[in-house]
This record gives sequence, structure tokens and C-alpha cells, in this order.
Amino acid sequence: MHIQPETPVREIVLDAPFAIPLFEQHGIDYCCGGAQSLEQACQRSGVPVSALLDQLASLTHEEATTPEPWLAEPLPSVIDHIVDHHHAYARQQLATILPLSEKVTARHGRLHPELPQIDEHLRHLDTELSHHFLCEENILFPAIRRRAGGHTLLPDVFGNIAQPIARMLLDHEQTGDELRTLRAISNELQPPADACTSWRALYKALRDLEADLHRHIHLENNILFPRAQQRAQEAP
Repeated sequence: MHIQPETPVREIVLDAPFAIPLFEQHGIDYCCGGAQSLEQACQRSGVPVSALLDQLASLTHEEATTPEPWLAEPLPSVIDHIVDHHHAYARQQLATILPLSEKVTARHGRLHPELPQIDEHLRHLDTELSHHFLCEENILFPAIRRRAGGHTLLPDVFGNIAQPIARMLLDHEQTGDELRTLRAISNELQPPADACTSWRALYKALRDLEADLHRHIHLENNILFPRAQQRAQEAP
């Protein structure tokens, strides 16, 4: 793939997923903002596009020619991976993060007013993701399985599968906003020099959750949902 400044970020990660860690490093939004060009993404992240193009070009030819593997997998397999890996991981991480946040806020929140704000946004994120996952697992994903030829006892209640997908895309935008807000009020998830071990563990767990959510949303926005909509249009 010949990457240009005008190449959409989504196309880069689909054709060359080796770029994902590099985009994570530079704060390039390749999931919710996948439709933007590389140049636009670099401007928003304050990264010179020429420097990023050089870094992309410096990666090995073998990596650069390995396409996104989930593009060729059956839709039910993509869904299984999302639920068993990404949904399960987010639930597990939040079960660790929320008590840590409460502990750190109780201990340091009086002198660090950003901590109560972080705790509040984390609880919003937990509520939003819990509802989002339930909607996907109980409504949208069974409908996609049905249209892909999978087996489910649930009826397909949608006249147009684009409607629930649009709702999930809006949820993803809200999740992206929460993650950006958390970074903004936490000094980019960098603990202060005097932070205790629990505080450092909290920010490490948040960085890990953020990275997994980026890959999770990329898989849905750029692979599962477009393929499901295309399959629905082709179905009789």
C-alpha cells in the first residue's frame, strides 16, 4: 500500500495493521476517526505528517504487506472475538479500575481535584459500556449472525440493520469523548512524581483499557459493521 497524506486512516490500518501501535504512540484516532485523512489526523494530534510517513515507511516490508486478518473471517467469528476478548477484557479491567479509582480519590482527592473528576468520568464510562455491550450481545449481534447465516433463536426485528448500527456508532463516539476527557484531566494519564503505587496502577490500567477499546472500536466501526451492512444489502 502506498500511503499518502490524503489516505484515510481507516484504509491504512485495514491494509497495514502494523500501523496501529504507531498510531497509538502518537495519539492518532484510527477507530472513531477512521474516515479522516492521515494529514488531518496528524494535525489534530500535533504530529508532523512527514515524520509519521517516514516512520511508516521504515517498518519492514513483511509487516507492511500483512493485511487485517479479520477482513477474511466469517462475521460470527468476528463477533465471537469481540465478545469473548474485547467485551470480557473491558468488564474485567473496569472491575479492577473502579475500586482503584475510589481508593486513590479517597486518599489523594483533597489535594488533587482532578481525581474526583476522573472517578466520575470512569463511572460514566462503565455505565455507558455496560449498556452498550448488552445491546450488542442481545440485539445487534444476534441480528448480524442471522443475516450472515448463523443460528440464533432470536428473531431479526430490524427492517434495516443500519438503524441499530448507527446507534452503536454514536455510542462509540461517546466512548471516544470520555477517553479524551480522561486524558485531558489526567495529564495524558501520566501520574505525578509523588503518586503512590495505587495511583500509578490506576493510570496503567486505564492506558491498557484505552488501547484495547481503540482496537475494539476499530474492529466494529471499520470491519464488522461495514461488512454486516454489505451482507444485509446482498441478502434476499
